[in-house]
Amino acid sequence: MKYLISTLLLIIPLAICAQTQERLPCIDKTFSIVVHIVMDNSPAAGITEAQILENVDSLNKRFLPICVSFEVCEFRYIHNSLYNIIKDENWEEMQILYNVKNRINLYYVEDIQAPVAGACGFAGLGCITNLNAEGVVIKKLASCVGSTSKTLAHEMGHYFGLEHTFEGSGTELVNGANCLTAGDQICDTPSDPFVVGTSPNSYVNGNCRFISMLTDANGDFYDPMVGNIMSYYPDNCACGFTHDQYMKMAKVYLTQIGMW
Repeated sequence: MKYLISTLLLIIPLAICAQTQERLPCIDKTFSIVVHIVMDNSPAAGITEAQILENVDSLNKRFLPICVSFEVCEFRYIHNSLYNIIKDENWEEMQILYNVKNRINLYYVEDIQAPVAGACGFAGLGCITNLNAEGVVIKKLASCVGSTSKTLAHEMGHYFGLEHTFEGSGTELVNGANCLTAGDQICDTPSDPFVVGTSPNSYVNGNCRFISMLTDANGDFYDPMVGNIMSYYPDNCACGFTHDQYMKMAKVYLTQIGMW
């Protein structure tokens, strides 16, 4: 009997703890994507429709926990090499000329010089709520569109309102005391000291282990989630989004439900 009682005492607290995590909502929505492939002066597109569909299939697996899926409803080709290198000024023009309303506009280009030079892609933060502007831009580089690349999922995370795990580059304390106001303001993504422009290899080794000895303002060692989709750590380390990241993405969309 003593054994049974002690077992129950262990089980009850665990059951109570399990009930404290908010259940993920099921959006039950398929979003339509219009793919725009910018051509240069040669006949080659630099990317195939099959590669893009493979990326979208991988994206669907990432968003399955909140019952969100994506489908390509149309491929369009832009025969204007002026838009193959993205800068602030021509990105504004492209939205005006080519964006399709009530769709996620996904652009594939040769290079990105702005808003983030050298990036594999970019997306407007939380722009799933804005039908008349913005979109997602991906570079046609093999490492950005390959079968193991997390670029499309990362940028779609931004599009649904997620910031980088390293926002503030370590301003969030390791103990999580300021997790609601610092970093990405999501408490189940640990503080991340990554600084844009530094090499991921100085933080993570080939086995995806965090090796940096950096500490926060309290002297605590950082231990970020190197497998998080919204980090800048290597794609081969990628695992997925966290529970609270899914919650935020769902809530960003649901605040504007009915727009699509």
